[in-house]
Amino acid sequence: MDDEGSSVGFKLYNQIELQEFPDKFIVKSPDEGFSIDRSNGNIEPLTSDSCPGNPTKVQTIYGVAGTIRLVAGTYVLVITSRKEVGKYLGSPVFRVMSMNFLSCNAALKLSTAQEKRDEAYFTALLKIIETTPGLYYSYETDLTLNFQRRFKLTEGWTSRAIWKQADPRYVWNRNLLEELIECKLDGFIIPLLQGSFQAAALKIKDVPANLTLISRRCTRRLGTRMWRRGANLEGDTANFIETEQFLEVKGFRTSLLQVRGSIPLLWEQIVDLSYKPQLKLINHEQTSRVVERHFQDLLQRYGDIVAIDLTNKHGEEGQLSAAFAAEMKKLPNLRYISFDFHHYCGNSNFDNILLLYDQISEEFGNQG
Repeated sequence: MDDEGSSVGFKLYNQIELQEFPDKFIVKSPDEGFSIDRSNGNIEPLTSDSCPGNPTKVQTIYGVAGTIRLVAGTYVLVITSRKEVGKYLGSPVFRVMSMNFLSCNAALKLSTAQEKRDEAYFTALLKIIETTPGLYYSYETDLTLNFQRRFKLTEGWTSRAIWKQADPRYVWNRNLLEELIECKLDGFIIPLLQGSFQAAALKIKDVPANLTLISRRCTRRLGTRMWRRGANLEGDTANFIETEQFLEVKGFRTSLLQVRGSIPLLWEQIVDLSYKPQLKLINHEQTSRVVERHFQDLLQRYGDIVAIDLTNKHGEEGQLSAAFAAEMKKLPNLRYISFDFHHYCGNSNFDNILLLYDQISEEFGNQG
């Protein structure tokens, strides 16, 4: 793939001042701003007539990640520190280092005792959100769309607001952005990507090149390992991640994609104190349709794919693998490969991954 063009894209505000007043917060860029009522969280754009006086506190923030309304108050999530970690498509990429919720809950004093207890419980959960790891963003480009999809977009796409460019499946804070979107504060709306980002400069046969690895975590069926397994009835799998290897060399750009997720059957793992909790396949009349929906979605989004089953072929995992293989036989237009990763590459025998590569080398050639 060649360069995607030189059209000027939409840019977010990266110089943001947070002013605190007894009755409101004001978020200002050099060109635009808005106020947030501290009693009810209502957002109002600043006008030329806005003269609130002297703030009690002023600080620099690096983005507004959204708002959330609880029982008696609204809380605004802001980015308080960041770190530049590389570039994607020539634009700086930042990792969120710290976030903080601004409390707009002055009305809490009028709430009942039960409402206050509920509010305290939920605000404690907000502290967990503030420490969410692996969040990335850019002021100049959308990180949620891989380069292969970008390459097919119509001219002028990047002139749209960045949140309008984004793939909602990979926008970690999509639900938190609703009020900012309703208020049409496009220059402040930052889609955050959860995953990983690494960039490195290297040489390929003495030719300078830039290599980027970016992983995007899907928001459709999130959950911790073991607690969230399998697929839902729509075909969305647990902990689905898209990983892109993006290479830039001699003015050319190439993108290789790999996606992974839980086996797309209806199954669960009963978590207990044992080292390896028991697997349970759910016998459901929709199982075949779930698998079909999952791969139809992948084919639509990515084109030709190869499905590689890396599960153990013995014990309960073996039963899961056998059930998956049986369903894949019903989809004759898909290439399915069963590769017992633990058997072949256990004890750090990672050289044996070449056995898998030999089986898919032709597809690699056809797709690249």
